[in-house]
Amino acid sequence: MTSMTDQRRRRRAHGSALAAAGLALGLGVTGCSADAHPVASTTTSTVTATGARGVSTPTTAPAATTTNGAERDIVLAGRHFRARCDGSGPAVIAVADYGRSMDDTGTDLQSLAPHAQVCLYDRLGVGRSDSAPHVQTFASLADDLDGVISGLGLTRPVVVLGDALGAPIALTWASRHEKDARAVVLVMPTPPGFMGPHGALLRLLPPKDPGDLQLSSLRAELDRFNNPASNRESLDPRSWDAYLRLPSTSTPLYDLVGAPTRPWPASVDEKKVNGAWQQGQTRVLGQSSSSQLVTVTEQSDWPAAIKRTLERALQS
Repeated sequence: MTSMTDQRRRRRAHGSALAAAGLALGLGVTGCSADAHPVASTTTSTVTATGARGVSTPTTAPAATTTNGAERDIVLAGRHFRARCDGSGPAVIAVADYGRSMDDTGTDLQSLAPHAQVCLYDRLGVGRSDSAPHVQTFASLADDLDGVISGLGLTRPVVVLGDALGAPIALTWASRHEKDARAVVLVMPTPPGFMGPHGALLRLLPPKDPGDLQLSSLRAELDRFNNPASNRESLDPRSWDAYLRLPSTSTPLYDLVGAPTRPWPASVDEKKVNGAWQQGQTRVLGQSSSSQLVTVTEQSDWPAAIKRTLERALQS
């Protein structure tokens, strides 16, 4: 029988929505559909935006800095991180989805912020960076992000672009370095309270049923993700509880969301699960007193939506 993972890999057009719904986030399958990912695409399109809480007044950007795009080795506490920057201008640093490397993102991200210095890096356990330690948390991953920013010599404040799982890392960093954060831009962020052992996703799943192979596969994959010994980035599942307790900041925050896809087993109430993810975006917006929801109506709209939002963020 075709596995749930194989089925998801074949749904290339829905890769980003899978990550956003939180499923592929924990299963490490989004990298298999990188060509369909909104950050990796460069198709010109339109976007519909709806306001949420207001946006800060634009200010003058800092003096431009330039790099040649060469890959660099950054050593933090004896561990090696690979990173690179392209372009010139104020800095944007991308925090990738679960298990995504710089290679998965490709070179197209620069076209979404042509007037900025766009930087990418591989987290521990991903790509060409060192292997992950036994346990990582959103706090330790945020510390690594801060170290990479310093190691690259980026002029602060910077714009942080968080994709799906990158959202809690970006928000954790911003909560600790508010003065260093020009803005936070989130792409289909996994919201507080959705993933993890106590999250809405597990609560909304039907009881275990050995006869339901798809549900059993889904539960097994979530169990693996909630175990630091078996998930690729050794994420401590208690990190999700800490994510719920992050303090709010005044950093401009842009939350880009589209409609979740529906890859759930037939026994799962997809309306409730997708609804919980969508409702969770209210908690994302609550992470800043200056937040805005940007609704993306079509898959092809993503590149224009991200580009437009990054332009606004760089003027924050």
